[in-house]
Amino acid sequence: MRGRKKIPTKIKEMQGTLTKSRTLENEMQVRHVAQIPDPPAYLTEKGKLEWNTVTEELETKGMLHIVDLALLSAYCNEMATYLEASEVLNTQGKVERTYRDDGRLRSSKLRPENKIARDSLAAALKIATQFGFTPSSRASIPQGDKKETTDEYNFFG
Repeated sequence: MRGRKKIPTKIKEMQGTLTKSRTLENEMQVRHVAQIPDPPAYLTEKGKLEWNTVTEELETKGMLHIVDLALLSAYCNEMATYLEASEVLNTQGKVERTYRDDGRLRSSKLRPENKIARDSLAAALKIATQFGFTPSSRASIPQGDKKETTDEYNFFG
């Protein structure tokens, strides 16, 4: 499909740009999640932490939907992979070196974790824009009705 991405009717309504000629009569409506689900078992600890952070924030904003949970878990998995690969790079260095028996450098190459981290972050960013997790994508989403939060570390609000 070419052209701009479609903007949901609810967002157009909140922005004040809704016109009858540009609305779908039967726009898909999805159910909100009644209660924040536990993180999927296959996520690592870092992935589960990310899951808890983003699901709570989306639920607070009234933006957590059942159909989004699988994509949300993919985002959390990619972020966990990025963080884990970055941890390896920070502790072991970005370059892998092999030495000869006499101590001279034989070869050096970038660790595979460099590509893993880069690819995981790129995949996570693609998904993150769909949920409004990046500053630029968040700026285009109007603030809707939200539940009251007392979290002093609320970076999304």
